[in-house]
Amino acid sequence: MLKATDFHLAIVQLVIFTPEVSTFSTPKALATILGEFSHIYDGDVQTTPSSDQIQIPPDFPKVILQSKDQSLRLEIAPLRITSQWAKLEQQETELQNIISQSLEVLEHYIHNLEVKVGRLGLVLIRIHQSENPSQLIIERLCKPELQNTIFKNTKNLDFRNHQRIILDNCDVNSVMTCKTGLMKINDIESQGVIVEQDLNTLAEEMEQRSFKIEDLKKYFQLAAEEAELNLKIHFPEEV
Repeated sequence: MLKATDFHLAIVQLVIFTPEVSTFSTPKALATILGEFSHIYDGDVQTTPSSDQIQIPPDFPKVILQSKDQSLRLEIAPLRITSQWAKLEQQETELQNIISQSLEVLEHYIHNLEVKVGRLGLVLIRIHQSENPSQLIIERLCKPELQNTIFKNTKNLDFRNHQRIILDNCDVNSVMTCKTGLMKINDIESQGVIVEQDLNTLAEEMEQRSFKIEDLKKYFQLAAEEAELNLKIHFPEEV
């Protein structure tokens, strides 16, 4: 049966939400990141020009930076900053190392631009390659009496489990989605079972909260540990 150790990390996203959108400046954001991390984000730079005629949502990226090999990507919007790592072929990296690298960039942005951080999110996407992914999910998550009845000819599946948990005195949405599908990362397509885990603090508390840099370190470490534990609960080594 499908086990937690069968999945390989494909995408990691660290997200911070910055509610004071009126203070955002595209030139300052660019200068702050490229002044320190141009050796990392050495690929193409994309910017969205400002316009008085078009209302651009505050969570739409004004700046997108990426590495030449496309494994690293930074999306900067007035409301949110997303630091993303995507696996290259044959690349194996520890999750904590990925988080540490992303945190270095986010901490530099927060410190130098003095932005308020009101919400945090960690997204982990894992995949297990398979020619018959729906059967693997059915065997693991469905009762035996249902496997040969309502799920007998199933080609695609999409399960979602939304829990409300507490991490370091914060209410957190913990959402796990398990589905069949085709994932494309850096022009490489893989078919299989895709598990996405999204652990985010509450949107309705964003205006009231103010996370410090040390809070970010603790939250992302705890969120990563919680995600790992939850994956093992859903896909245990033994049944």
